[in-house]
Amino acid sequence: MILTGIPKLDEFLNGIPEGKSLLFHVEPGVEESNIGIHVLHKNLENGLYGIYVVSESSPKIVDKVFNEFNWNLDKYDNLIIVDGYSSLIGAPTDKKYVVEEPHDIESYEDVLMEIIENIKGKGIIVFDSLSNIMDMCGEKKTLSGIERINDILSGEGFSSIYNFIAWPYKESVMYRMKRIFNAIIEVNNIGDTIMRQRMFIKKVDWSDSEGKKLEFKIFKPEGIRIYIPKISVVGPFYSGKTTFIKSIAHKFTPVERLGATVGVEYGIVDYKGYRAEIFGIPGQERFLPLLNKIGVSSKGVFLVVDSTKPEEFDFAKKILGEFKNIPYIIVANKQDLPNALKGDEIKERMGLKDATVVETIATEGKGVYEAFELMANRIVEDLNAR
Repeated sequence: MILTGIPKLDEFLNGIPEGKSLLFHVEPGVEESNIGIHVLHKNLENGLYGIYVVSESSPKIVDKVFNEFNWNLDKYDNLIIVDGYSSLIGAPTDKKYVVEEPHDIESYEDVLMEIIENIKGKGIIVFDSLSNIMDMCGEKKTLSGIERINDILSGEGFSSIYNFIAWPYKESVMYRMKRIFNAIIEVNNIGDTIMRQRMFIKKVDWSDSEGKKLEFKIFKPEGIRIYIPKISVVGPFYSGKTTFIKSIAHKFTPVERLGATVGVEYGIVDYKGYRAEIFGIPGQERFLPLLNKIGVSSKGVFLVVDSTKPEEFDFAKKILGEFKNIPYIIVANKQDLPNALKGDEIKERMGLKDATVVETIATEGKGVYEAFELMANRIVEDLNAR
């Protein structure tokens, strides 16, 4: 089973079975269009063969990209680079496998078949730019060649990954592409308040995940992350909001005076393939008007309560009421203190019997990542419910 390295996408797809082909159908203008190289790296790390077909620029770009993400190119003896560029410009190359006639798709076929015959094992083949090959070799001939390549690779247990920039091709070309690939994932720009990208599973013939989507960004050197631009952390005064944010964020900007928050706090969480930006809002009554404005752009909200202070639950519920129609989780903090109420009792006292409550000790980091992971998955579910 091939993995993309994007956990939620792998969950949707149930991985990529051996012999299947996947096309990343990328909208022009997407900042990072080469999604396939991240899939390549994931499978190199898993010990599989990775054959990378370079046709768009010099093979030296592979070194550059690997360096940008702190991947050590020299450690992968299971990486094979196919140079489909140097012959195009008449440049010398140090690569063992070279496409001598880049304007002929059969030249690509010949090189790939030679590699398959020379190695023992399975893995993936990644094309850096199918659209570039189509422009050089012709649309119809390229697609006929790719169909043959996919059939041969499937028989050998190799999966194939294609990056494709979706320029305005004829409808007949696009129709044929949809037919010859086992899976197609559309990649588009979105930007309501913060620019990011969205993956949309347009086609997949081995699972029932068609129509699923997720939002992501590519960070350097971290790589692809499912991206959540805004989660709010709210709750009564001294409930532990700041400590909660500090315990999950690897970057944190506090605004405190005498131990109490007096302004908006900010943190970045990077956990299990997710990247989220967290905003902590002060818990005083005078800040309630601010919550409504913030809630408009929030993708989710953590309501942090002091489990030992049930007298504050009504105010906590009032705070929660400022956020409309977005996922929320109640963080039952300070579970280490005497008389701390458990999650079920907190739900009952707040009159929120269907709420999700996570019991935490933020000062010790207990329960905080469980709360974050639940929230992150809930936000992705909410996106797919629309």
